[in-house]
Amino acid sequence: VESLVEDGVTTKQVAVGESHMTVLTDVGEVLCCGASSYGRLGNLSTTDQLYLEPVELLTQGVVQLAGGKSFSLAMTKDGVVHGWGRNHKGQLGVGLGLAVDMYAMEQVPSPIESEELVGRTMSKIRAGNSHAAAISTSGELFVWGMSLHLEPVPVPELLGTKVVDASLGLDYTIILDEDGKLYSMGKGGKWGVLGQASKTKNLNQARVMEALVDKGKVQAISAGWRHAACLVEEEG
Repeated sequence: VESLVEDGVTTKQVAVGESHMTVLTDVGEVLCCGASSYGRLGNLSTTDQLYLEPVELLTQGVVQLAGGKSFSLAMTKDGVVHGWGRNHKGQLGVGLGLAVDMYAMEQVPSPIESEELVGRTMSKIRAGNSHAAAISTSGELFVWGMSLHLEPVPVPELLGTKVVDASLGLDYTIILDEDGKLYSMGKGGKWGVLGQASKTKNLNQARVMEALVDKGKVQAISAGWRHAACLVEEEG
C-alpha cells in the first residue's frame, strides 16, 4: 500500500471484511478504508474512503483487530473490546435495546460493557459473518451475535475448559482448547462445516469433534465461509 510506505507506517495486523479493510499499525493506531455504509469506517463518514484513514477514537493503545462481514472489533492493551459497524444481529456485543432492526449500527467504536466481562480481561477477539467471540486471559470463551445474544455470554458447556483459540465462519464457530481438542457449534447446514458427520446440521452447544480425537493434537484452526481446516500434530 503506497500511502503507508510514503508515510513511513508499518503494520501489525490487517482485517478484511466484505467491503472494508481495517489496519493496525505498529504504534497501536487503527486505520480504515472502503465502504462507509453501516458505519464500517468508524468515523461518522458517509463517504466511501479510497485510502486508509485513522479511526479517530482508536489512535493508540490497540493491540488486536477482528474483521466481520460489515463490522470490526478492536482490543486495547488493557483487554477492553470495542466494536463498530453493522449491529443488526447483535454482532457488536453492545446490546440493541429497542433498535433491533436491519439498520442497527454503531458509527464510531463503542466499548463492550457487558456484566459478563466485568473483572475479566480479554486476550483474543474473533469475528465471523454476524457473530463474534472473545477469549479471556484465563481461557473462558464468550460469544455474541447471530440474533442469539446481543451481549457477550459464556459458553456453558466449556466452563472449566481452557480455550486457547477460536475461529468463526458464516454462522458457525470452531474452538480449540489447551489439550488440542477441537469443538464446533452453530449452523452447519448442508456443507458439513461442523465436522460432526452429515446428520448434524446445527449445534446449539459446543461439541467435541470425535473424528479428530484419535488423530493427534490440533495445533491451529481456520474457519472459512462454508468450510474449515485444522493443523494436527500426529501422535508418535
